[in-house]
Amino acid sequence: MQQRYGIPAEDTYGDELRARIANGWRVLYRLTSISTFVPHADDPKPTNDLVTRLLCPLRRLDMHRQRDNFVLEQRLKYIDSMPIQDAKDYKLMFMLLSSAFRTSMSNVGEEHKPWAFDWGSGIDGQRLFRKGSSWLAWFVLTEGPGLFYSQWWTLPPDTPETRHYIRDRALAAWMATPHKLVDCQREHARKIQEAINSKAAVSTDFVSVNPIPYFTQYAEHRLAQWKSGRLPPKEILSHVPFHIEFRCPEELLQQYQLLLQDKEDARTNSITARR
Repeated sequence: MQQRYGIPAEDTYGDELRARIANGWRVLYRLTSISTFVPHADDPKPTNDLVTRLLCPLRRLDMHRQRDNFVLEQRLKYIDSMPIQDAKDYKLMFMLLSSAFRTSMSNVGEEHKPWAFDWGSGIDGQRLFRKGSSWLAWFVLTEGPGLFYSQWWTLPPDTPETRHYIRDRALAAWMATPHKLVDCQREHARKIQEAINSKAAVSTDFVSVNPIPYFTQYAEHRLAQWKSGRLPPKEILSHVPFHIEFRCPEELLQQYQLLLQDKEDARTNSITARR
């Protein structure tokens, strides 16, 4: 039987997990909605006065910070008031969502744009995202579920524009964000995750937010079904571009090439020793 990871969307065995993930998406929607109800800082009006023009960028930056701080405050209040199960479901969803962002070994060449949001070109991107320590986590909080709904459902799945929709939106937002705001936004995303972790009691009850047990149990169920002669559900969503692909970090490629070279050297030495 072919090995697989996850639970097919057509298999009712995954209904419990899907219900929790759907609730996690609802929490993300509410977190995003908080920012949409806060007015954006208006840019200062153009002026010919040199001093005013020099101060305008600083004033604009300060206004953005004040707005982001207010949004953070309101989000933390919402998290503090939410049911514990909502926090657990959000954490579960966010952990699964992190696996959608990939820097696979096969992602080489100019077609694959680099992970620009954090140090290491994404070599530790998924973990940083889960912790809220990646700027990308702040971007997802700002954009909400609609970002993923577009790439996964409403846009035509076969075009490069769709496959890279989330990636390109994130990179465009990153390029448009002043560097002095980046650290502030990254810190806000981290505080949100810490608040969620605290509410969900992740440190003492990690199993309740860990998706792996669901997949382990399903693997056993699927094996039992196969042994009894029952065919697995037909896959109908394999065309959906679920993954958000970034270029493989150069450091990871170098490590992989060294590993291949070591294996080749070991094979050569083994053949030589037998002669």
